[in-house]
Amino acid sequence: MWSRQNNQEPNLAGNVPAQGKSGNEVFVATLAMGLIVTLWALVAGPGGPASKWFVGIPLIVPFLAMVLGMLTILAALWVHAVKAKSTVLRLATIAVTLVSLAVAAHDVYKLVRWDGILWIGDYLCRTAELPDKTRPVDVCFCFVDHFEPEYAFRQTSQPSGPQQVELVEQWEAAYRRAIDGHADSDGRPPRHTWFFPIALSSPQVRPVLATWPGLGWGEIEYHLHHPIEFDDTQVRRQIVDDLAQLRQTGAVTSGYGFVHGMYGLAGGNRACRSCYELDSLSETGCYADFTFPSIGSSAQPAQANSVYYAQSTGKPKPYDRGIPAEAGKTSPGLLIVQGPLWARWPWITMDDADLRADNPPAPRRIDRWLAADIHVKGRPNWIFIVVHSHTAPEQNRKAIFGGAMQRTWQALEERFKRPGWRLHYVTTREVCNIIKAAETGKDGNPGDYRDFLIAPPQNAKTPGRPGTGSWGY
Repeated sequence: MWSRQNNQEPNLAGNVPAQGKSGNEVFVATLAMGLIVTLWALVAGPGGPASKWFVGIPLIVPFLAMVLGMLTILAALWVHAVKAKSTVLRLATIAVTLVSLAVAAHDVYKLVRWDGILWIGDYLCRTAELPDKTRPVDVCFCFVDHFEPEYAFRQTSQPSGPQQVELVEQWEAAYRRAIDGHADSDGRPPRHTWFFPIALSSPQVRPVLATWPGLGWGEIEYHLHHPIEFDDTQVRRQIVDDLAQLRQTGAVTSGYGFVHGMYGLAGGNRACRSCYELDSLSETGCYADFTFPSIGSSAQPAQANSVYYAQSTGKPKPYDRGIPAEAGKTSPGLLIVQGPLWARWPWITMDDADLRADNPPAPRRIDRWLAADIHVKGRPNWIFIVVHSHTAPEQNRKAIFGGAMQRTWQALEERFKRPGWRLHYVTTREVCNIIKAAETGKDGNPGDYRDFLIAPPQNAKTPGRPGTGSWGY
């Protein structure tokens, strides 16, 4: 019999369907599905406890899964709240919705604020190349230091020559203590690369800095700061003049690595107007650029976590995308070697391997850098981790070399000096040599190719100052 009370019609069997019960079942099933999908996205995405099990899946998959899961949860809650006509349930649904919108708004704001929009698409859509599990994985760890003693004091005027000398001598003592007892799988101590703006620093600093490569600590490369109004001709002239002075110290005698001040490479932002800067660098002996990543700068390339080649186009930021370096293949242009960029959700956290007093190195960051999976295409077992810093300022030097870097080196050594792994402390020149070796088809232990194509600079072959010890070449 038709019931006017519940306004439902009988089915063919003459029974009234239990719509309320089936509605609850649909709600529970939909909510459970949304929760499961969201939970999977969180555990499988960057920083998740199961992320290592899903390395071969592009990050766009767990990201979209999280969005779909949250939308499913909200849709289920709203439909059920409207049908149930429960004030408490509606208020709870509104609260969940507002929290979700707040998190989404925060993430969008942070991506826009730190120019993450430039690279997040490439980051999410990149497909990882899995290493060969039957062979060792080699981790090449490189420390890029924008070493600027002329900016190390917080004052309106540039510090005097004696002040700069005092600062670099303090740095030398701190670094000597920091690396004591640390060595990679090849028995070498941590390697440092000082990108030095020789045109800005005091000439009194140069003799002190020039002795450090002879101690086996690392190598000196070229850091360029130029007036923002300089055109291509003026930038090229400064590069030539600066290189001449660097070579007088025994540095960059067989090519050079490069970092652009203010991340303004080739017109990438307002700090540089030289659209043909890549040509100037290549023609003056630059073997690779190590300027990036640069969270928070419009200069950041769209192509992230990559080793690639870029050529001048006559337009600003010609390095935005390029040809990936590939084993057994050579490509035209200037080699761009990037450090790791990493992001996780739902509350966006980003890591661009920048080491500062307010974000010092830490063992927990190693997983992030490793997840960036920077390597030459076709050589996934050779992984490059290039971190960067400005360690000349006292606050950064103390925060980094006062214990934080030692703990990070120790964690690297404990993790990668064991069966199935090898750790190599390398300079930027050695990174480039290893990349070039891969491009010619070399394989095996990348530590064998540190000097493959580009020879060590002259001051790396000169013994360090007496009493300081030297690893030498």
